[in-house]
Amino acid sequence: MTSSSKRTAWLVAVPLAMAVVVSVILAARAGQEKSGYTLNSKTAPIASSSAAPVPSLSAAFVSAVNSTDVQIAPATGPASVGEASAVSAALGALPPGSSALAAELVTLTNSQYPTGVLAWAIETIPAGGISAGSGGPAGTHQPSPPPRNFRVDFVDASTGAWLEGVAGYSADL
Repeated sequence: MTSSSKRTAWLVAVPLAMAVVVSVILAARAGQEKSGYTLNSKTAPIASSSAAPVPSLSAAFVSAVNSTDVQIAPATGPASVGEASAVSAALGALPPGSSALAAELVTLTNSQYPTGVLAWAIETIPAGGISAGSGGPAGTHQPSPPPRNFRVDFVDASTGAWLEGVAGYSADL
């Protein structure tokens, strides 16, 4: 294959590959909208940042989070901290190389916040992946910790402070 034909192949292949990726993303978003998922409450403006906004949390992810000791529900008011700042705060609490997949402005309720707190829920993947907790000291027989396949980090929507991270397992994810 000559360099001219290789260049032509690349000029055709790259736009086609990009079109496929965009189609898959649009189809996934359309499927999410049809799922009856109603949280989608991004009411805070995006803070000026080079970080692009991330998608909203999926219905399956919200259900998985609500199966833990925390509950998230649609936000009850506007946030003074933007999504990009919240994502940065969440990633700042994790090892370098971690990533954010989705974010949503929610009301977080758990034993620490029984009346609820306005927070950004950010679906994160820590660098190295999501792993189960420790099984105990080396050399001792401990039951295996439960598997984990999701993590959510919460950032206070008023102050921008990282609140907590929760990991869990859901067969639906």
